[in-house]
Amino acid sequence: MARAPETGFYFEPIGERLVLVVEGCPFPTDDHWAYVGDPIEMTPEVARLECANRWPGVDPDSLEVELDLDFERSVEEAERRQQEDAAGLVRRATELDLDLDLLFAHAEALRHAPAEPSPSTTRAALDEAVDKLDSSDTIGASIARAARDQD
Repeated sequence: MARAPETGFYFEPIGERLVLVVEGCPFPTDDHWAYVGDPIEMTPEVARLECANRWPGVDPDSLEVELDLDFERSVEEAERRQQEDAAGLVRRATELDLDLDLLFAHAEALRHAPAEPSPSTTRAALDEAVDKLDSSDTIGASIARAARDQD
């Protein structure tokens, strides 16, 4: 059953029903409901007149604003949604597709890797970087050099 995206007056033109529905609550029927307005910004009388203006042939005097206050149904619906959400979380958690062999191989490789690079390796990397530096080095030249180094 469809739910109201926001609190407001909703009109069902075939049955000519005007209902005040709270956000997230299901509509009274599965019919098509049109949003008429926000109850904070318009009174029920203005909502009736708006329906008469938008749907020719609708008599605003014959429309009565219904308040869908079926509290028991709302509570049951909220509980059902919470159960579905909880079941969905469990279902998604069990659907993780992990390659455990790959993870164990990666962990083993990390275990045998040196804890930190040797001082000679670090010195060689620093010397290479210093050799590439130039006092007239600009961002554009650095980008061009990086592009050449990748090729």
